[in-house]
Amino acid sequence: MDDRCIEIKGGSRLCGKLTVHGAKNAVLPLLAASLLTDEEVTIDNCPYISDVDNMAKLLCELGAHVVREGRRISVSGHVTGVRTGARLYKTMRSSMFMLGALLCVLGEVEMPLPGGCDIGARPLDIHLDGLRRMGARTLCDGEILNCRASGLAGAKIVMRYPSVGATENLLMCASLANGETMLVNCAREPEIVALAEGLRAMGAKISGEGSSVICIEGVKKLHGADLHIGGDRIVAGTVLSATALCGGDVTVYGADVGDMKSIFQSFRSEHCSIEESPLGFRVRSDGQIKARSVITAPYPLFPTDMQPQFLACQCFADGVSRVRETVFENRFAHAKELSKMGANISVHANCATVLGGSLHGADVYATDLRAGAGLCVAAMRADGVSRVFNPHYIERGYEDFAELFSSLGADIKNTVG
Repeated sequence: MDDRCIEIKGGSRLCGKLTVHGAKNAVLPLLAASLLTDEEVTIDNCPYISDVDNMAKLLCELGAHVVREGRRISVSGHVTGVRTGARLYKTMRSSMFMLGALLCVLGEVEMPLPGGCDIGARPLDIHLDGLRRMGARTLCDGEILNCRASGLAGAKIVMRYPSVGATENLLMCASLANGETMLVNCAREPEIVALAEGLRAMGAKISGEGSSVICIEGVKKLHGADLHIGGDRIVAGTVLSATALCGGDVTVYGADVGDMKSIFQSFRSEHCSIEESPLGFRVRSDGQIKARSVITAPYPLFPTDMQPQFLACQCFADGVSRVRETVFENRFAHAKELSKMGANISVHANCATVLGGSLHGADVYATDLRAGAGLCVAAMRADGVSRVFNPHYIERGYEDFAELFSSLGADIKNTVG
């Protein structure tokens, strides 16, 4: 049993400068894509987070040779295993990327249904429908998914929803399929662009990434490449939210401000200024939160991965705000935990209504990665001491969360409860 926690005494202003680590949601699909060639693929700026560690272990179990030197991870060698143990698949949702990669390389994959944070159903039908249109045969027997294909063929695939994971899976498969593939109504997230650029550096023929239609002309083989990951926009957004709430003056480097427009729009006010530059952004806040509402939606609209942090800030706002969640149907578990701190939140279906006020310290439990970050953000402003348990969720996407915010002046530390 994990009795560790993050202990936070609220009330400190945040000041300083930092550079955010590489984007979790960009490096994970690129690690999977490295299986598409026997040649060495090196990815730079990989963060020290548990999801990356587990993905590297999964690649090793499948037969790849993986070497980590600091923030550089190199993957080479021919993958031999179509299946591996369930534990790593159940640990993270990103194991689903193995489906497309292994299907391309080996023509068969058998895998347990993937795990990750419990934030909703996240159905696989969009993945499987696209693969079937490219010629794959799929069978789900209980908790085991089996896919086979003697050869994948290009196809026009109209996605019923712009799923990020499905877009990435199909993008990998289409790169080595026979003929042309058109993905329609696909995801537009920056992580899609990062994967397309990485695959193109490996020899893929891809155009249109960042729009709702991507065209891929299949090639016979891919080759090795040196790839670089940009900064994590959600980590940058989490720092922004905490600074807006606690007050202070923080400069964040590494994240592409062009990818953060909807986040900036949701936090800017007469109390919180955000100055953008080619290198990052500077946020200055007096700690007063303006009540406002957001609706989560696929990029370029407000990201669901920033919803818990935004909701935490609205608990201190000057009135009533509403948050509507349209991406995942089970992403308000943190509302119950925030209520332990005195938050006034009512949740009906996919909408949370918040009456702002003040919060006090309490023992709370992270239920998923971003929920844990949101609880920590709230605790940094709340009166008294809070302890956020289940830090292993937070470690999936943040490098030493406590150290990150301690460097900015927060009274926060890792401890044992």
